[in-house]
Amino acid sequence: MKRIFVIFTTISLVFTACEKEEEIIEGCTDTGSVNYNSNATNDNGSCKYNLSINFTHTIDGNPLEINQMIYTNTASQNYSIQTLRYLLSDITLHSANGTSTLLDEVHFITISDPSTFNLDIQDLNSANYIAISFTMGLDSLKNITNNYLNESFFPSFSWPDFIGGGYHYMQLEGDYTTALQGYATHTGGTDGIDFSFTKHFPISLNIANANTIVIINMEINNWYSNPNIINLTTDGIMGNANKQSLLQANGIADVFSIFYPIK
Repeated sequence: MKRIFVIFTTISLVFTACEKEEEIIEGCTDTGSVNYNSNATNDNGSCKYNLSINFTHTIDGNPLEINQMIYTNTASQNYSIQTLRYLLSDITLHSANGTSTLLDEVHFITISDPSTFNLDIQDLNSANYIAISFTMGLDSLKNITNNYLNESFFPSFSWPDFIGGGYHYMQLEGDYTTALQGYATHTGGTDGIDFSFTKHFPISLNIANANTIVIINMEINNWYSNPNIINLTTDGIMGNANKQSLLQANGIADVFSIFYPIK
């Protein structure tokens, strides 16, 4: 009887060991993800990744230098840039399966604060992203004075009530021709007209590694050149709906571009 008991005990231990070896633990098995589970034995599609959106600014393809009278626009005017700040809204990634992921409702960029040049997105789902889109400025549904009262661009970006209220899309300022002659390209909704515009760029971004980077670049000279040549003047364009329309067309054409380094 003792011998039989030993045999059954041994068989029981073998079965128990097999059950433990075959135990399945669901989780993220990609070591490059931010939520990698070293104990997981089966990837359940829960992996998350970080994405960094970087905002850059160039003139004729070269990085912007501020307070330097070294630039020439298509109208042959020499000019400098002292201030550049603007709003991008509804920054969105679009995936191959038809879903969209809103990255930020409103992002304020100013060259006086380099920290605004980055938008860090955490815990982004793994997907094949085929496009990125954003709106320059705020559309008529968002561009309301009482919105965004707690944002850093309030009240300096407030748009005067007598020309529509809401907020500026952009403040681009500097000198032209001489260091004592200033210009101010201030854009926004004028006379109740929505001059914001949306850009939609095709991309091929498979987020499979942490710290993926997408660069959104503004080519500043193109605000004044294509398809409309816009001269710099001392009177600005804030209340001029016709100039706002010309600037909008230039912005739609080729002011913005997208780059994403392939790892």
